[in-house]
Amino acid sequence: MSLAGARSEAVLNRALLLLAPAITIVVATEFIVVGLLPLISQDMQVPLAKAGQLTGWWAFSAAVAGPFVTLATSRLTLKPLLIGTLLLFAVGNALMVFVSDFTILLVTRIVQGALLPAFIGVGAAIVTRLAKPNEQGKGLARANIGFVLGVLLALPAGVVLAQGGDWRLPFLVLVILSLLTAALIGLFFPLLPHGETPDIVGQLNLLRCLPFLANLALSVLLFAAMFSAYTYLGAWVQEGLGLSVWFVALILLLLGAAGLVGNSIAGRIADDAPMRATVISILILIGSVNLAALAHQSILMAIVPLALWGMSHTASVTLSQVRVTLAGRTAPAFAMTMNISAANLGIATGAFGGGWVIDNQGVNAIGIAPIGFAILALLLAPLVVPRRACQRSIG
Repeated sequence: MSLAGARSEAVLNRALLLLAPAITIVVATEFIVVGLLPLISQDMQVPLAKAGQLTGWWAFSAAVAGPFVTLATSRLTLKPLLIGTLLLFAVGNALMVFVSDFTILLVTRIVQGALLPAFIGVGAAIVTRLAKPNEQGKGLARANIGFVLGVLLALPAGVVLAQGGDWRLPFLVLVILSLLTAALIGLFFPLLPHGETPDIVGQLNLLRCLPFLANLALSVLLFAAMFSAYTYLGAWVQEGLGLSVWFVALILLLLGAAGLVGNSIAGRIADDAPMRATVISILILIGSVNLAALAHQSILMAIVPLALWGMSHTASVTLSQVRVTLAGRTAPAFAMTMNISAANLGIATGAFGGGWVIDNQGVNAIGIAPIGFAILALLLAPLVVPRRACQRSIG
């Protein structure tokens, strides 16, 4: 390896080491609410469905406003962007701790949702700028560790921290972590030179690329399949397996550990065969969800399917991020942002579809909705053109 190449690798390693916990914090801020909704509903004296708007409007804001925020901040230096966003998240989470007006909390969540995609897109920009061309998928998987941890650890962490009945305590912890991470980034994050970021029109040209749009459509269907089951995992563990809330937290933590393994595996194969790996991952996911649903209150029978569920769920998230970012590598931060928008649309669709099935068939039918979404995804997968076609069409 040349001296310049070694220097780029060292800078990438240091940047990703600091970026991973930062992404974990902002993603956990989105998902930690899911496990706290009953407490929020009771404390603020609002219906559970209204409390759920704290999650729904975040996802909607990330999906709709996120791309515009990313375009507006695409020319900013990365280090101040990271610090500024973390400070805004600290302020927002402080409002969740000290404010009792539900409307203010809802607006806070909407603003945080709009900032999330731009923040995560920074990782894609760093990787595509510093990683070797044949190792960008591996680098993106490393950047995605923070996203994985945020998604998979937020629920159990929130449940454990709120065991005393205080749903605000998890947000206080997030305030402290945001401030500490912002300070660490201020001290140690490398000063990266401006890359060749396309202008706004150049970035928007990605939306004229049919292969890129096909990749986004596939992400919507994949996340719908994943979250039509994962959204109701906690309820299924309690009702379907008959376990206490502490066991719910423990099982979610175990899924998080299995998810890290899935992320590592996805990173090793993402550069060579992202589409083939995506198909295999979603097939394993559907099989494991339905095998777990057949456990019938036997945790011993469910443990292996649950581990496979965690691995394939996270691998699917990682492969989706890698696949879409590589397809739009001419504007990687915007491509990552669009995939996050697609993911949030899929999450909302999956949560609605999975909830409808469970309302009609019971919580043990948790594996039915993912099958329907997965069939649509598998039908679309052969039509997704390899990433090279998108590069040519963008020029």
